[in-house]
Amino acid sequence: MTPAIAVIVATRDRGHQIVPLLESFVALTTTDYELVIVDQSAGVETEAAVAPFLRDRRWSYVRSDERGLSRGRNLGLARTSAPLIAITDDDCRVPADWLSAITAPFEDPRVGLVFCTVVPAPAERPGHTPHIIFDRTSTLSDPNQAWRAGRHGLPLGAGMALRRTAVEAVGGYDLSLGAGARFGATEDSDLSWRMLRDGWRTIHLASAVVIHDGFRDLDEFRELMKRDLYGVGGALAKWVRVPEWRLRLGAALFFAGWLVRFGLWQPAGQLLRGQRPRGFRRPLMLLRGMRAGLSVPIDEHLRFQVPGPAHVDPVTPPSSSGP
Repeated sequence: MTPAIAVIVATRDRGHQIVPLLESFVALTTTDYELVIVDQSAGVETEAAVAPFLRDRRWSYVRSDERGLSRGRNLGLARTSAPLIAITDDDCRVPADWLSAITAPFEDPRVGLVFCTVVPAPAERPGHTPHIIFDRTSTLSDPNQAWRAGRHGLPLGAGMALRRTAVEAVGGYDLSLGAGARFGATEDSDLSWRMLRDGWRTIHLASAVVIHDGFRDLDEFRELMKRDLYGVGGALAKWVRVPEWRLRLGAALFFAGWLVRFGLWQPAGQLLRGQRPRGFRRPLMLLRGMRAGLSVPIDEHLRFQVPGPAHVDPVTPPSSSGP
């Protein structure tokens, strides 16, 4: 029988650190689901950590020689057939009611994608854990609304859910975006923007939460920010080329707002606090990402075109009724 919900986790070189996530899945109150773990690791440590959990016949494990978060998630989508898909990262934990909470908004047939709140796990040393807190639930129906909502931060794919028909309609994740790809971020927001352009709605859901254990020390966080800003610039480069002038303008205004934020307001704030201004490479990474993105062709689904057959039916499920 096809389950109501599929859960996809793409992982790489996580080893035993994936166990807390798997233990949190064991405690889920929702039972009508399947879990697909796509492992892109070089070694076998993650496979060994997952193996004891595969006694649950709803869980499956896939090894892949391909690299890249978007590739892993597209592979997971193609290995499932459920109408709803929930996605989290291998350094997260989910509450017992997470699946029921994050899929509740799909009762509205216009909803194609849901982002939930991602809270940081406690840390005892200086650094940062990527997170996003939604103070209230909101509904977006246009990419410009998403860009206005993202002025101070974008939602995270560490906690999201998709309607299969919506993600198939836009051709799945863009393989050039996300960790391990040319533009190493923004694959989750890019998917939302493309769905919104096609008429689907995106929900920012305050009532569903995942816990993120992705702590970075200060040096690691600086490198992460540079990667992420390069990815944002690359993703936005697609949108300044679309035929719709209002979307071109909206993307350009969002890009300019982030340039001002990272190139002016943050250094000014540091000066006012008596600190030496830092982070001047951040706006430069935005500009570099935009320039690089403008040089890459895009297809009818607003995905970057990559060599080879990588974008041919990337999310088509198997023809049988199950995975």
